[in-house]
Amino acid sequence: MRSTRDFITGILAGVAIGILTAPRSGKETRDKLTEEANKRSGDLKDQWEKGVVQAKDGFEKAKTQVKDGYEQAKTQVSQYADKAKDQYEQYKGQAQQTYDENKMKSDYNDGVDEMADKAQTGIDDTKDSFKVN
Repeated sequence: MRSTRDFITGILAGVAIGILTAPRSGKETRDKLTEEANKRSGDLKDQWEKGVVQAKDGFEKAKTQVKDGYEQAKTQVSQYADKAKDQYEQYKGQAQQTYDENKMKSDYNDGVDEMADKAQTGIDDTKDSFKVN
């Protein structure tokens, strides 16, 4: 930015020196200075307007990119959340199934132990009934 300003300042100084040292009358020199100043200010105005347009375009482009990035991130987060929910449901189902299977095994084994105890009691009672006192 500074080098551009220095460059423009140098050009303007060179033009002014050239005009002031040229062999013209005072009115011609003033008219020439006015003409050059108007020309340069018009060029600067055009460049300023181009810069403003470029800045606006850049801002709009950045705004669009941010919006698109936000939408993409939102979509990805939603997809990850859905995937995590599906995995949770899957693992929850597997855990419930494993729990149910273990509960059935435990209940079955408890039933077998209870029947064995009853059978043992029946055997003991039968033994006692055959004994002579």
